[in-house]
Amino acid sequence: MIMKSHLFSMVLYAVFVCIVLALIRRDDRKSQGKYAVSLFAIMVLGSLLFGWFMYLFSL
Repeated sequence: MIMKSHLFSMVLYAVFVCIVLALIRRDDRKSQGKYAVSLFAIMVLGSLLFGWFMYLFSL
């Protein structure tokens, strides 16, 4: 399967990583959910900001 969207690939990767890390690092379901959501937001927003930062230097 070839994905043409780098953004979709990044979000899909972040989803899987967040699920695995939440299952490994937290014990109860409520804290796993909170941890997964916060980690997902950090990963996606951080990579978007870093991509925007790299774009500034490509001009």
